[in-house]
Amino acid sequence: MASQNIQHFFHPSSGTISYVVADGDTNEAIIIDPVADYDLDLDKISYESAHEIISHIKAEQLHIVAILETHIHADHLSGSFYLSQHLDAPIYVSEGVKEVYAQWKGDLCLSELYHFEHFLLENEEMDFGNSHLEVMSTPGHTPSDLTFKIGDALFVGDSLFYHGTGRADFPGGSAEKMFESIRKLYELKDSTDVYLCHNYPDKVENLHFKTTIGEEKHDNVMLDELTTRAQFVEIREGRDGQLPPPKLLKPALEFNLTACHSPH
Repeated sequence: MASQNIQHFFHPSSGTISYVVADGDTNEAIIIDPVADYDLDLDKISYESAHEIISHIKAEQLHIVAILETHIHADHLSGSFYLSQHLDAPIYVSEGVKEVYAQWKGDLCLSELYHFEHFLLENEEMDFGNSHLEVMSTPGHTPSDLTFKIGDALFVGDSLFYHGTGRADFPGGSAEKMFESIRKLYELKDSTDVYLCHNYPDKVENLHFKTTIGEEKHDNVMLDELTTRAQFVEIREGRDGQLPPPKLLKPALEFNLTACHSPH
C-alpha cells in the first residue's frame, strides 16, 4: 500500500486546518481546504496563509496535481483560486456545490458559479503518484460536503469535529443527513485516522487536527456509537439554535462560490 506524507497548516483566526498530502513514492501531491486571509474591518483579502503552503511545496519539491475542497465554507475565504493560478492546478469540489449556489444565488445576488474544473460524485476515485483517493459523499453540514479517503486516512471537512460534529442549520443542511453520513464513517476501521477541518484551541500547541474513528465512536459527545438518530437530531438542532451565523457568511459564500468579491 502506498504511503503519504501529510502536513497540516492551521489558520488561527478561522480555526481552519488545511492539508498538503504528498505521495510517499513520488513528488505528486494534493492540497485540501486552503485558506485566504480576510480582514473584515478593512474588507481586504490577502494570501499569507497560501504562501505558507507554497513555501512548503517548494521546500519539498512537490508537484500539486489537484486542489480539493471538502465543501463550500461559510466561515472563511478559500485560498483555492489563488493557489490554482500560482500552481497551475485544477480545483475539485462536490457536485452538491451547484445546489448550494442555487440556494444562495438570489439572497446574495451572486454572479455566475465559478467554473470549477471538476465536480466530484459519490464513489469517484483519483490517483496521485501511487496514492489512491476515494470520494465519500457526507452531506449534513451542507449538501456539498465530501470526505476524502486516502489509504487509512480520512479528511472529513465539517462533518466530524474533535469529539463533536459540525453544525447542520445552513440552507440545505440536515441533522438527519449528518447522522447518516457520520454513521457511514463509523463503519470504517476503528484505527482509521481522521484529519479535521476545524479546531478552536485556546493555544496553538493544544491544537487537535487528528483523531480516529474508534476514538470518535467512543468519545464524541454529539454522536457516539450508541447515539440514536432521534437523539442526535434533538441534540444537534438544539445546539444549532443557540449558534449565531458565521461572521464572514456573506463574503465567504460569495467568494467561495464565484471567486468574486464585492465591497461589504
